[in-house]
Amino acid sequence: MARRSNKIVVETVEKEKQPEVVTEDFETSLHMFLRDCKIRNLSEHTLKYYKNELIGFRSLLEAQGLSTTPEKVTLKIIKENVILYMMETLERKETSINTRLRAIRSFFNFLEKERMITENPAKELSLIQQKKEVIETFSREQLRTILRQPNLETFTGLRDYTLMLFLVETGVRVRELTEISVRDIRWEDSQVLINGKGYKDRLVPIQTTTKRQLRKYIAVRGDVKSDALFVTIDNTPLTIRQVQERISKYGRMANIKDVRCSPHTFRHTFAKMSVQNGADVFALQAVLGHTSLEMVRNYVNLFSSDVFESHKRFSPVEKLF
Repeated sequence: MARRSNKIVVETVEKEKQPEVVTEDFETSLHMFLRDCKIRNLSEHTLKYYKNELIGFRSLLEAQGLSTTPEKVTLKIIKENVILYMMETLERKETSINTRLRAIRSFFNFLEKERMITENPAKELSLIQQKKEVIETFSREQLRTILRQPNLETFTGLRDYTLMLFLVETGVRVRELTEISVRDIRWEDSQVLINGKGYKDRLVPIQTTTKRQLRKYIAVRGDVKSDALFVTIDNTPLTIRQVQERISKYGRMANIKDVRCSPHTFRHTFAKMSVQNGADVFALQAVLGHTSLEMVRNYVNLFSSDVFESHKRFSPVEKLF
């Protein structure tokens, strides 16, 4: 028998078949992505964020007459018809654009992993550079003034005063505030359980004055069907929009014009005053619920009295004369 040839002929070897890419329309792809988010037990807040931003992404493409089929979306389309369009036509801020880009990136990463697209247009997608803006905060006098506005002889006034005091004491996000229940208050430990981002719960300290005010408010609130700490006059949970509107109203009553009167300004004010009172970055991070130290370091750099004292020592003008 003749010796076989030692060279393998490629045609005779059956190549391993790769699973085919199954392309879907946008609606189906979005449904599957959100379903995967639910399976991974992401919070309702995160699910709502992804859904809103991705529907907004689809609307941008439709408004420009482009295909919404994920397979036909390219990096060039994302750059020119999402980023530039949002910048120049819609005049959106960098934070809004990056919020949408994060959702787009997560969406296409999922589609690539599930082999629903041949190429991932978001693989090389970078967030745009954001300008660092000065963080608005209340002055101590403005804080005292806005806290004087609620009518403490009414239920809504007492509630609003209590929630604003709570915001100053804890720096919680407005969503976190509206999700606090009465049972979340740990009276003996002087702490409140906060449901943070991505199911990251944390315990936030409260001191004597705030505890006393909470007890006074809860006594007036009484037993109602809702377990929410802050409720309306109809005993339904106070919404994010209602909190924002109430604070905005008290800002107008206090004649505060140079600072936006919002729940987030209370959060920034808490951070500023905490830093000025000597809080370190790790304590501040724990209370505010930030996953990284970047924003906390920002607060320290902006508001630390050490910076002012150091500047007094090295000020060129002061040393000039």
